[in-house]
Amino acid sequence: MGLNGLLKRLQEYRALADLAREQSGKDWVTQAREIRALKGAGGQCGISDYYRFKMYDANHLQGRGARDFLGWRLQEAFSTCLNPRHAALPAWEKLVFTQLAAAAGLPVAPILATFSRAASVAPALGTHLKDLEGAAAFLRDPAIYPVFGKPAFSQQGCGSAYLAGYDAKTDSLLQLNEAPIPVGDFLKRLVESVDLRFHRPEAGYLFQRSFKLAPEIYALTQWPALCGVRILCLNAPEGVVPVRAIWKIAVAPNHVDNFSLGAKGNLVADVDLRTGEISRVVDGFWPHAKQHPVHPHSGQSFEGFHLPGWEKVLEACRRGGPAFPLMKIHHWDFALTDQGPLVLELNDIGGINIPQLHGKGLLTEEVRAFIKKHADKERNAWVADL
Repeated sequence: MGLNGLLKRLQEYRALADLAREQSGKDWVTQAREIRALKGAGGQCGISDYYRFKMYDANHLQGRGARDFLGWRLQEAFSTCLNPRHAALPAWEKLVFTQLAAAAGLPVAPILATFSRAASVAPALGTHLKDLEGAAAFLRDPAIYPVFGKPAFSQQGCGSAYLAGYDAKTDSLLQLNEAPIPVGDFLKRLVESVDLRFHRPEAGYLFQRSFKLAPEIYALTQWPALCGVRILCLNAPEGVVPVRAIWKIAVAPNHVDNFSLGAKGNLVADVDLRTGEISRVVDGFWPHAKQHPVHPHSGQSFEGFHLPGWEKVLEACRRGGPAFPLMKIHHWDFALTDQGPLVLELNDIGGINIPQLHGKGLLTEEVRAFIKKHADKERNAWVADL
């Protein structure tokens, strides 16, 4: 990092420290002392983690406070130490996951059609679209809409689309609150990467029937985009233990609920694992984040809201453990629909940011003990410091 870059970084840290002082009353010296103390906690937290997760405010923290937090340096290692690379394929390849999850009896979101170069696909993958001509004919059928499309291998929603209908006059696909896209242009994402970092088109593309939100959620958000629940579970032969749940709330005009570090205007809420009640709805990272007592689009209050079908969500997590036994940590995504909770996908490397925004760190005593017992310690020297 050059001198200009260093000066810019120092200015950013000073601005964060000023905001933290306004919110907590702690001066810079006290903040610096607390940041230094994080080095001995085992979670490898640093300056940015201290401010991002509001560790400077004791009134915000729960559990054992700052000691429980996991820093950005361990985001991948937190999951990969528990999930061997040879066992994680279902969490990366949606075609594989759908077939295994359906066979295990999990409430998987059904697939309407699959674009794949393979000679054939399993019945669980719907109609087989073998080439672009077949995919074009499928997309020009008005009867399929609305439909949600997503790559079989992608991250952060890259390449996904909510398709509301087909306009034969312009040969275009209508999108939710976005400009229509010509069929020919849309077909390119089936064979060309939207983002080389996150999207692998050779894995295929899925089309799912667009589900309606659970009526309780639609009454709250008054926006049709699905709002997914992320649940982090520890998975061992003796049983599945959910340890954190957050609700991702899509806000207009977004058609997906990705938080994207707070850049898109979507919200995230903490979820009580026992009851499914939400709390602490926020729109970004601290110290810039704001809590939202009401939904910004509908004006409806979040207070006392319970996610519908919560016990079914937990039951699906418990049943999913034995279905993917070699993955010791599961990051599940559920859609809460008018047909009940449906599994969208299982993630291997889940983000550590949004589960820790609400004052609760991920490195609790329970999680530390689990990691010490099940982690690949030879490839993860940091585990010895827990």
